[in-house]
Amino acid sequence: MREIRIFELEHGEPAETWRLAQAMQLHVSEGELWLTLGGDADDYWLRAGESMRLEAGARVYLSAGREGARFMLALGGASASEGRGAVAPSPGVQITSGFAGRLAQELRERAERLQWGARAA
Repeated sequence: MREIRIFELEHGEPAETWRLAQAMQLHVSEGELWLTLGGDADDYWLRAGESMRLEAGARVYLSAGREGARFMLALGGASASEGRGAVAPSPGVQITSGFAGRLAQELRERAERLQWGARAA
């Protein structure tokens, strides 16, 4: 049997910080979720349909993209506990590095929001 919990985060809410007591499978069902792990220099952007396995004991930091995010955490079961390693992102998950990655993502979002474009000189 598996327990599944559903969470929603709105854009602009403070980042959530969790310490995982057991391995979990995280799956984003709507929106975009920023995730980083204590001791990991990378940041992860998961979009609707993408998943990531998280190991027991991990310190996880989560925040929503500009459209908010709805995601599920599955506790127990084979998909949450198989394999070893700190993190296993699904194919297509965008990985960025620390502060530089967050800055790049913020600039991309502002460019889209303000409709900036490249102009020929």
